[in-house]
Amino acid sequence: MQKYQKKKLKELEKLDKVKIGYARTSTLEQNLGMEIQLDSLKECDIIFSEKQSGGKDDRQEFNKAITLAKELAKMNKQVHFCVYKMDRLGRKTSTLLKTIEDLKECGVEFVSVKENIDTTTPTGVLMYQLLGIFSEFELNNIRQRTKEGLRRAKENGVVLGKPALTENKKQQIIKLYQLNSITISEIAKRLNISESSVYKTVRESGIKRRKLTK
Repeated sequence: MQKYQKKKLKELEKLDKVKIGYARTSTLEQNLGMEIQLDSLKECDIIFSEKQSGGKDDRQEFNKAITLAKELAKMNKQVHFCVYKMDRLGRKTSTLLKTIEDLKECGVEFVSVKENIDTTTPTGVLMYQLLGIFSEFELNNIRQRTKEGLRRAKENGVVLGKPALTENKKQQIIKLYQLNSITISEIAKRLNISESSVYKTVRESGIKRRKLTK
């Protein structure tokens, strides 16, 4: 596979127009097999394929395909990044949009065979813009659901964030701090709290930092 790709790369450098294909499937997907994707991308000059979840952004073959597309674009090639369906790039609309935007900024056009999207055409540009709208809509929905969840939790008496230290716990911190025999880290571990909580309590109490005895 590695030798094949090296040979193809040399051939690609001689072309003015390059089509790079990317195919992805996972063990959970039965209706979108690799054969269907590869067949739809058969006109591509080189194809990167892998079995990975769409929820994982850091995919080896995907990264290779993106990198190659950008490198060829820098060489003033007309590069098209092709997939069978848009969701091959990732599950989230925001991820799709970010990937396409990243490609376009580098001079690489995007093509989705199934949805008939080509960012070199007016229709493709429109679909790309609609994708941006849906991404913003998705983000706003997430924000709204988060706010609603926080509001309901507060109404039900749920305390949000880290619980405040009790007065007894604060007194324990101050007492241990004044011993001049244990570190901040040891105090935090002994009382099962964070080091930042120790520092905050000491600072609020006005006690001066002490030096450890040797």
